[in-house]
Amino acid sequence: MTFCGVVAERFVIEQGAEDLVRYDSSASAWRRFCRKCGSTLTFEGARWPDEVHVVLANVEGAIDRAPQAHCYFDHAVDWVQLGDDLPRLGGPDGNQPLSS
Repeated sequence: MTFCGVVAERFVIEQGAEDLVRYDSSASAWRRFCRKCGSTLTFEGARWPDEVHVVLANVEGAIDRAPQAHCYFDHAVDWVQLGDDLPRLGGPDGNQPLSS
């Protein structure tokens, strides 16, 4: 799943906020889902208190930057074959460099 980070104070849900459900996925992180269709929409957590991470598939149009890394790559299924040179990150926090 691809997320894009947004500054929380600039993030606005323009329509349908009443259909969002918060799920506390851990003591320090939570996700929002659509109560009608079950789609994952956002991720937020104590680790990035000033950001909202939005599932990129839910963003209409292009964003202003390209992906920067593959986080939690050590949890990827073995059949994933990527064709880019972006950093592959992993470990307990999902953002430590993995050895090549």
